[in-house]
Amino acid sequence: MAKTNRTAVVVAVMMANFLAAIDVSIVGTAMPTIIGELGGLPLMSWVFSAFLLASTVTVPIYGKLSDLYGRKIIFMLGSIVLILGSVLCGLADTMVELIVFRTIQGLGAGGIMAVAQTILGDIFSAEERGKIQGWFSGVWGVSAVVGPLLGGLMVSYLDWPWVFYINVPIALLTIFILGFALQEDIERKKHKIDYLGSITLTVSMTALLFALLTGGNQYAWLSPQILGLFGVAAVVFVWFLFNERKASEPMLPLDLFRSPLVAVASIANFLLGAVLMGITSYMPSYAQGVLGGTATEAGLLLTPISIGWPIASIIGGPRMVKWGYRRTALIGATLVGISSVLLIFVSPEISYWYAMGVLFVLGMGMGLTTLAFLVSVQSAVTWNRRGIATASLQFIRSLGSSVGVAVMGAVMNARILDLLRGDPDIQAPLEATNNLLDPEKRTLLEPSIMERLSDAFASGLHYAFLLVTVFGIGALIVTLYYPRDKMKAGQS
Repeated sequence: MAKTNRTAVVVAVMMANFLAAIDVSIVGTAMPTIIGELGGLPLMSWVFSAFLLASTVTVPIYGKLSDLYGRKIIFMLGSIVLILGSVLCGLADTMVELIVFRTIQGLGAGGIMAVAQTILGDIFSAEERGKIQGWFSGVWGVSAVVGPLLGGLMVSYLDWPWVFYINVPIALLTIFILGFALQEDIERKKHKIDYLGSITLTVSMTALLFALLTGGNQYAWLSPQILGLFGVAAVVFVWFLFNERKASEPMLPLDLFRSPLVAVASIANFLLGAVLMGITSYMPSYAQGVLGGTATEAGLLLTPISIGWPIASIIGGPRMVKWGYRRTALIGATLVGISSVLLIFVSPEISYWYAMGVLFVLGMGMGLTTLAFLVSVQSAVTWNRRGIATASLQFIRSLGSSVGVAVMGAVMNARILDLLRGDPDIQAPLEATNNLLDPEKRTLLEPSIMERLSDAFASGLHYAFLLVTVFGIGALIVTLYYPRDKMKAGQS
């Protein structure tokens, strides 16, 4: 059997995660322009939630399939679906179409997210993984630096569909490299895919997101529709948990969470996912809708996260063997907690530099926590469970991102409606707020109306950022419970 070219595999995996980086940063930067053209501010959260839900549900499935069939074939499958979804997103004519196509894109992204980092766990030892994952996270962050800038430039000088089309050549090149460079010795065995688990989780999460994103907007929070959706979400989720306990090969093995290390890493990852997605989803809208900035300026505002992330990862990776997982995670979680509190004070009266400094610290915290949690979980399981363990950790993070951005969107919409409901000059507050995000329509607004819309939008976003603070502090508190001396860095 031919030998794996580790250098080429690392390059391919890093390129794959470049896709994950730009899918967050580019789309977040382009969203104000997309909303200004297609409309649909109340549906904004769905553009992110649909992608996240699809990738969240499929990550554990892809992880299990990679343990059964090998990493390479599953990675390629996910990449092909991602390419299809990206092309369709660029062709969308309405916000509803974009949401549907983002779902397809998420189905492919789940395969990449599940398998890419597992491959690194396979071809490197535990001691090597700390350094490699550090550089891996660093390159992810460096590549993400160009995401907001590239997104802003594409929106300004080309058109917003190009933020999706850029995925195509990168994914094709990644498939080609990995196809030749990665060689696997796969143990073939009978298997049983947990389809019932996938269905029940999808139904439960979809019902929850519908409730969060339509409550207080289309329906009152105590209306039969919203209470019914919450009820369906709860009942079906209990069904999902019951099924996972009984399934012979569950999509999410609950016994993994009996380990305090895995349990703490998963809960913290859930909260960190909400923090990161809240920032990348709503900060560009703040820059354009409240501060009146351009798409390029909105992209620049997010850049410090992508600078702080690789710096922390590159510094922390080699030192994690000495520091240990717990100390590395605590340093990162502390930085996230501090920066999330400082985020509360972002306002139109404070310069861009303050927000950019806060986001730089946040990026450093994310880099350290992601590194520590990932490597520690991978080191705590055997090879045949490393795929599902890695996928489960990412599954929890994606779930946090999906639920978090939906909750923030619900709070933001409710706040805007509360402030503008009854205003005789503004008949449809959420639809009218779309105009703030389109430079041409913004200039046509009467100054008094634009001021009221901008103030309401700023207040709604401030409430969303308050939730980011809650999630950030929560992540720090959870990390304090990381097991002491249970897993030494470098232990295989």
